[in-house]
Amino acid sequence: MYTTTSISPIYYVGQPKVMRASQGAAWFKSSPLFTMQTAVRSQYKPSSPPPSDVPTAVSTLLGLTKQLQDVLRLWSVYEASEAQVSDAFVLVGMQFNATVTAFNRHGIDMSDLSHIPTDLRSVLEQCLGKEPSQRVLSRYMPKVRTVLYHLLQGLQRKQAPYWKAVEGSRWVVPDEFDRYH
Repeated sequence: MYTTTSISPIYYVGQPKVMRASQGAAWFKSSPLFTMQTAVRSQYKPSSPPPSDVPTAVSTLLGLTKQLQDVLRLWSVYEASEAQVSDAFVLVGMQFNATVTAFNRHGIDMSDLSHIPTDLRSVLEQCLGKEPSQRVLSRYMPKVRTVLYHLLQGLQRKQAPYWKAVEGSRWVVPDEFDRYH
């Protein structure tokens, strides 16, 4: 069963990699995750979604939210730029949209979470409007975490409807006895 409570390790377009804050801002410059071409390639385009599309989308989204928090921490100590925080936010937004699309393909309404990107943007704009510092981070990180917590709660509420939709759409091969009687 898939769970949405863990956001580590961070997944980079198909391969697991853990990023530590001690690796610094150079990580962002070399990360393939920050190229638009890579981000676009990660979008889902199948005509009939496989059962794994939602768990993959959710896992990627949660990894990107963790990455956003890491970039924000680096920004607070001048190891990441405002543009890098913005890039991380854009990727979260793109993956949020991909996740909504994945759920919608299974008939699951996500409109109750539509405010999340706007709420997150608002907090980030307020934070980035200040001079980077640990003090600013400690003031705004709880607000960022609150928004992300609401996202996580919303995704958890969607688990049961998703698994019900997937169960109902599976083709089941009857066993031998039922086939002949």
